[in-house]
Amino acid sequence: MGPTPETCSELLRPLRALMGLKQTAVQILNQQARTDLPYAASGLLGELVHCGESRASELAAHRFVDASVVSRQVSQLESAGLITRRADPQDRRVSLLRATEEGEQALVRIERHRAEWLSHALSDWDDSRVRDLAELLDTAAADLRRAVLPEHLAAHEGTSHPAQPQVPADDRRPAASSQEGTR
Repeated sequence: MGPTPETCSELLRPLRALMGLKQTAVQILNQQARTDLPYAASGLLGELVHCGESRASELAAHRFVDASVVSRQVSQLESAGLITRRADPQDRRVSLLRATEEGEQALVRIERHRAEWLSHALSDWDDSRVRDLAELLDTAAADLRRAVLPEHLAAHEGTSHPAQPQVPADDRRPAASSQEGTR
């Protein structure tokens, strides 16, 4: 049957609060981590590191933004030497983007800093509670994504990225070793 609209209205308040905090927190964290990357560009770098080589159009579809937005972020990341492009062997008119080793290392630093900040912010929580929240958020994100995806992407339902197969929640880790404390 599913939850009632009344119950879901209770979810809207904390979701609004989280969305409002997200951009501000990440901008502050990027400054503290001493990265010149704009917030959105660091998110795109994260997608390339975690999901692998992708077309810009796939990244735009996954992020629900216009291709021009991704194009600006790609330019920023490329000029910083954090990503590279190559011709797609299946369609030479299109480029495949991937993170460089320097980009992967930059993301490890950024995510380590974010994980340390989260650990401090959630210091009253135990690991089990944080894992439970991560699992609930993963599940909710997958369900919400399925609800908003255009039908032509329905074949990719439940995937963490349109070009990649879904990874079980226990196996989702940054490119860095799992000892880094990030997830």
